[in-house]
Amino acid sequence: MTYYTAVNEDLDDLRPMTREETIEAYRQIIEEEPQALADLYIDFYDFRQIEFLIFKNRLSSAVLIANSAEHGIGQLASKLETREQDGSYIVPGWEAESGDVLSESLGVTNDARNISIGATIVTAVAALEALLIDLAPKSEPRPKGLYQLLQAFLRRYAVLAAKTEIMEMGKKVRDRRNTFAHSLTGSYWETDPSIAAMFTPETMEDTLYTVGRIAVLMEEIVLA
Repeated sequence: MTYYTAVNEDLDDLRPMTREETIEAYRQIIEEEPQALADLYIDFYDFRQIEFLIFKNRLSSAVLIANSAEHGIGQLASKLETREQDGSYIVPGWEAESGDVLSESLGVTNDARNISIGATIVTAVAALEALLIDLAPKSEPRPKGLYQLLQAFLRRYAVLAAKTEIMEMGKKVRDRRNTFAHSLTGSYWETDPSIAAMFTPETMEDTLYTVGRIAVLMEEIVLA
């Protein structure tokens, strides 16, 4: 959405904020206005159709999952790390066992952080898939799966210019979602480096931006 500011504190004279002002305003309001969390990831684009507004709220939910999990997990991890550094975790006479318990606790917090990243990715990609379902004509057979839904959308609107870009982005986020789902049912001792590489804040952020970019391009196509 477009953010505005008053000129010379006159509320009757508003102007659009610069990008720097917009990002600063965004960071100030998101704790009290969680529905605005997705704004950053859609580059403050103003959606107009109801299906896209619903998508934006779902994407905001994904960001809220990420922020809430990181806040809680970060606090717990900090407390455990402090106990490790000052030795307060040690129970006299049970030094080795105390170390094992602390190590397991730190492991659980790390696993929880990875799972929260995956859950955020899944929620964001699900929002995009739900958008494609909502836009699909009810009178036509509905393809199953994100990639197939994207292909059907692009065929329906005879898209040529942005087709390759959209399909490449769609494949990227689909593969990340599927990797997370498979990792939940896979071996604890999984050694595939592609799975470990997915569970990073950078990958999560890129997924949020990519999903947002696809949705913006889609509404531009719909409204063209």
